[in-house]
Amino acid sequence: MSETASTFDQHRAITALLLPAEVDRLCASLAVLLDSPVALQDLAGTVIGGSPGLAIDSRVEVWRENEPIAYLQAPSARPEARAAAATVIAQLLLAPLRLEIELAARHAAGQADLAALAKLDAALAESQARYRALSADFDGRVAAQVTLLDERQRQAYQAERLASVGALAAGVAHEINNPISFVRSNLRTAETYLGRLASLAASLKTLPGGEALGSDADLDFLLEDFSALLHDSIGGVDRVARIVGDLKGFSNVDKPQEDVVDLNQLLRSACKMAEKKLAPGAVMICELGEVKPLLCLPGHLAQALLAILNNAVQAIAGKGATGEVRVRSRFDGQQALIEVSDNGVGIEQSALPRVFDPFYTTRPVGKGTGLGLTMARDIVGAHGGEITFDSVLDRGTTVTVSLPD
Repeated sequence: MSETASTFDQHRAITALLLPAEVDRLCASLAVLLDSPVALQDLAGTVIGGSPGLAIDSRVEVWRENEPIAYLQAPSARPEARAAAATVIAQLLLAPLRLEIELAARHAAGQADLAALAKLDAALAESQARYRALSADFDGRVAAQVTLLDERQRQAYQAERLASVGALAAGVAHEINNPISFVRSNLRTAETYLGRLASLAASLKTLPGGEALGSDADLDFLLEDFSALLHDSIGGVDRVARIVGDLKGFSNVDKPQEDVVDLNQLLRSACKMAEKKLAPGAVMICELGEVKPLLCLPGHLAQALLAILNNAVQAIAGKGATGEVRVRSRFDGQQALIEVSDNGVGIEQSALPRVFDPFYTTRPVGKGTGLGLTMARDIVGAHGGEITFDSVLDRGTTVTVSLPD
């Protein structure tokens, strides 16, 4: 047997091809990709990396140069995924084998002619390039899986948060609505009683001494002021009732069922909620066009729209009476478009690529969480739509939401 062949046979075992730390890193990466505990065994059945004690009935062979060199265990993975992972490992191990063969050949050849050496060098470079490409592809897949896991965790957190908001809004609306109803009814009844008292006061003045009694008691002022107080109280109660109605519009975020809704109605409710945060003198202008009814999760979509509107309101906080938020809706034949524009502080162009990043905010520390636009993007994306963001520093911002029909 030649020295080259002997060296080749000694290095067929997987323990000779990979260091223990490399085996552990490989198993950890495969566990993320396959979503399963992973272990590598040598041909004797000894675990050389990953999780011990896994079931052997689901293991697959890892082949190298037409013969098995190890077993891959991933009991929770799909069979085709396990087979694909075994193929990837074989490809990863093939490049070092070729490298060893090339180096052994060069050593055995010694002082071969320059043309042969150049050919071997080219083959080696090609093998190394394939190995680097395969390694980069593997790393990219791991990074993509990690990113996907992070996004799903964030969406789960947002869904839980929206459900909590919905339950709170529904509870507050219910608790307020009942007493408000009978308070308003009582105030209307009090107005009727006041009318009777006014008639009684008018009759009292026709009696002897009645004029003096009315003057001493200042009945005219009392009746007039009492009427004004009742009128103001009814107006206040009606305002509370409108707020409760807005809360009810947002109280279904904890309901997972889709529904066909009027998109403009969602916008009106969101505008009413955001309008309460406007600085004195600032205005919110709604120019709502014709849009088709939309199948969606109404509460979730309403929260996304409210987050966008709140951002616009915060952007014009320093503008005072010149602050303006303009909301438009229209249908372009294929999708519904919603534009929210403000004449606020705007954002630098260098910061635009990061506006949807979790926890990124241009507001002062403690003034924003950096999750509003991230949540809005995820919700709109879940409905098959997109959000685009255009801003000019010191001139304003326009956020466009597109939702497919």
